[in-house]
Formats: sequence, C-alpha cells, structure tokens
Amino acid sequence: MTTFTRRNAWNNNGTFDNSDLLWYAKAVHVMQSLPVNHPNSWWFYAAIHGEFLLNPIPPPPPLPDYTYLNWVNISYISPTAQLNTLPSQNLITLFWNQCQHGTWYFLPWHRGYLVAIENILRDIIVNQLNGPADWALPYWNYLNKSENKIPPAFTAQFLPDNTPNPLLVPQRYGLRVDVGNRENEANDECQWDTIFSEDSTPAQPGPGDIYGYYYGGGETEFSHDPNSPETGDLEQNPHNFVHGMVGGQNNKKMLGLMGVPDTAALDPVFYLHHANIDRMWTAWNVTGENENSTESSWLAGPSSQGNSLFAMPLDAAGTPWYYSPEDVINTRELKYSGSIYSYSYDDLSLTSYDKTPPKKVRENILGRLNKLGVIGTLKDIKMPKITNSELVGASSDLLKLSEGEVNTTVLLDTNAWKPVSKSFLKASVNDIPDEIFIQLEGVKGGGDANFLSIYVNQKFVKSISLFGLLAASIKNGIHGDAGLTFKINITNIIDDLQLENNVVDLNSLDIRIKAKNPIPDGDEIRIGRIGIYRVEKKS
Repeated sequence: MTTFTRRNAWNNNGTFDNSDLLWYAKAVHVMQSLPVNHPNSWWFYAAIHGEFLLNPIPPPPPLPDYTYLNWVNISYISPTAQLNTLPSQNLITLFWNQCQHGTWYFLPWHRGYLVAIENILRDIIVNQLNGPADWALPYWNYLNKSENKIPPAFTAQFLPDNTPNPLLVPQRYGLRVDVGNRENEANDECQWDTIFSEDSTPAQPGPGDIYGYYYGGGETEFSHDPNSPETGDLEQNPHNFVHGMVGGQNNKKMLGLMGVPDTAALDPVFYLHHANIDRMWTAWNVTGENENSTESSWLAGPSSQGNSLFAMPLDAAGTPWYYSPEDVINTRELKYSGSIYSYSYDDLSLTSYDKTPPKKVRENILGRLNKLGVIGTLKDIKMPKITNSELVGASSDLLKLSEGEVNTTVLLDTNAWKPVSKSFLKASVNDIPDEIFIQLEGVKGGGDANFLSIYVNQKFVKSISLFGLLAASIKNGIHGDAGLTFKINITNIIDDLQLENNVVDLNSLDIRIKAKNPIPDGDEIRIGRIGIYRVEKKS
C-alpha cells in the first residue's frame, strides 16, 4: 500500500520550481473548467464548505453592502462555472453547506474533505495531465516565521508556460501571517493542550481548557454553525486567525475570500491552510502522544444523534463517500471508499513557533493549586469533570464597537458568587476550585477579518478572530441571525485578582474590548451580552 507524503509548500522557495505546487495549479485549472453542477468541479467543492449562491447576502440595510461576496459578483469565479445551472436538489442537500465549525467534529470533517479533494486532484494529475502518481496535497506552515508569507506561487501572474495562474486570487488581501504570542497574533500554543474534549482522558497532565474549549472542541451535534461557543483551541488559533489574516481587507475595507467561511474554499490556498491544521492534529497525536476522544458520540459522528454520516462526492455522478470520525482517526489507516488510504507529512514536529510551553499554559491543575497554597503531587489529582455551570454576572445593555473599542463593568451577583469564594477557600487536591469563564454572546457585524482583544481589570486575556461573523449576522440567513458566541477561560486572572487583593468576594469586573482593524463605514460590531460563568468541577 502506498503512503502518500504531504510536503511543505515552501520547498524550492515556494515557487513553481516546487513541482507539488505546479501540479496543484494545473489540476485546479481543470477543476475550475467544470460547471458548478459537476460534483468534481472546483465550485461544487467550495460549496461543500459553504456558499453565498443559494443563500446570498441581502443588500443593505441593516448591514452595509457586503453583496460583493455573493458568488455571482466574484470576479475570480470564471464563466465556465455556469452559476445559473445548479446541481440537483438531492446533491445540494447531501453535500453543500456541510463544514463543521465550533464543534469537536471540526477536525475529522475537514480531514475527510481534504482526502476527497486530494484524490480528485491526483486523478486529474495522473490520468489527464500525465503527472506523478505519488502527488499529494502540500501544506503551508505559516507558523514557521521564515515561511509566514504566502508562497510566491500564489501571487505569480502566470504559470511557467505563460498561461494564467489559477492560484492567484484578486480578492486575497493578506500576504502574511503575523506570528507570536501577543495580541492578534497566530501561534501554536494549542499544541501544548493534552485534552481533546471534555470527557477525554489526557495522556499526561496538561492545560486542558486554559485557552478555549479543549484541543478539539466541545461536544455538539452536527454543527454548520459559527454561533457555537465550543470552538476548540486549534480551531480558534491558528485556524480562524489565519483565515482572517490571509483573507484580510483592502483599502476600501472590503473582505477577502479566505476571511469568510462561505467564500473561503474558493481560494486555492484554503486547502494548504487546512493541510497544515491537519498536520498539526497529526503531530498532536503522534509526536505529542495525545489521545482523541473515545466517546461513542464522537467516533460515530452526527449519525449517533440520528443525522447522516459525513459525505463527500467521489465522481461525476456524485457517488458519496460516507465517513465518520472513527474512519479518519489514523492517517496511515484511513477508511476511504471501501479501502485503506494512507498518508503522512514530511514534518511532524509538535510545534513550529512555541517551542516550549508558555508560562500560562504550564499552569495546569497542579500549578493552579500550588499557586493557591495547596500542597500535592500529580498522582494525588484525579481529572475533574464539570458538574454544574451557573451565570454569576452579566452586562445589562447592548454593547457597540462603532469606534473600535468599548468598556463596561459587569456586576457580579453576590449570592451566585458565594460558591466561587467557598471553593477558593477550601481548595485542595480533592476539591478543585471553580473555574471562571467570560462569554461574549450574540456578537454581530460584518468584520470577519477583524480581531477583538479582551481585557479583564486591565489584564489582557485573549484575542479572538471574528471568522464567521457576517454569516451569523444575516437576518433570515441559514444561521438564524444569532451572531457569534465566544467562551474564554479567565480562571488565572480571577485567581490573581483574589490573591493580589487578598479578597475572595469580588463585586465586579471591568471589561475592555477593542478591535484590531478599522470598522467599515456604516457598520459596527455589536455584543448582545457579556456573561460571567462559574463552572464547578469535581474529581
């Protein structure tokens, strides 16, 4: 059995001297020559991830004019797409708008998506272009700071034979990824997580939920919904960050295709970005020796809740390959269309930027207890599970970032905070203190390429990407105008506040939220509510 090797797009300086990129460009051109109703066309595969074709953005108001993102208005989509000739309703229902976000299915769904298009591209390369039979999808490791710029093959006007370059996308406004651990920077701190999801057993003591909702995301059903608050650490950063940075916005504050979920997969760099995310997951398993979830509801996928298995079209007839997360756990023994498919990466380093765990990430449960004066060892601690979650404070008014920043004070309910104080005072290896989360609810607007930085009592907490904001804000849209929700662990900051002030009964928290980029004229970022939650955990 052949094991295909996915290689670095920056080999041979990221130009078309890298044959993986040259064959990719040629095969993309073939897929783009097919109409949108062909299940193996570039446009059909982009619609699997999401589309603004059947579900276009309405004209203003209430949102400013984002109709330039409707597929019929995108110049990159060639006339050969024949957007007025749609697939059958059966094919649309089975395949389109299926991407999984804000869920523990994010990683396995996208792995199957990459495997499916990789096989279509290879079939074109071998059987139509007489190319190499061992071709595999390359990846772009933007977290290597020497390779954080988009490979030159994606910005060249022409292929070596002087034909137009299909990898060049006019509506791509970001040319680099800002890498670091400061505000609004992409990094791979998530690779130091050791817990895939809430009920996973970690292979080793680690930070778990310090930054987001575990490595792989929260437990959900089928989730083609950016409103889910259970976005995993890998999905939030670097995944969402890179989408926003590479899509970017131009000097007219217009968004690029990669920055919006329903246009992102039109850009060929999308698949190299996701190959890198898949590489990081593989490294997390193989090099980091971390385990995925063993819960039956994750292994079986949405079918465990009565929904269909994930599906990808294999051929011109739209023959589906159905798969579950369990089918794609192991890249060397992946169950693909009735056979075993095998691939790996030429680099499975656990991290590319964050070579050692940052201080905040090292503060796992034992570190937190030691900070609170509790004496114990790792073997004394049993991994706790959530037993109760309760709202302990919330903002009272709608918050608007029309000028790029907003400040508010969230009052904490005295009675609701008492259990937090008690858990803090009686902290021990058998009584883990409550964890505290801040949740931004009903976040709306149109700035998918923007980022928000959150501060609590003048302490920087985290930056978040607004990838998915527009689709979640469209009235009567498929996402129900619910906005985005972000759930962020602020336990370390609450611990520090209580220790610094020698007080356990906090009355309020000062919240500051600021946007990275200017907000388009006539638009604003709105936050429906800021909630503060206590999460009780017991061993």
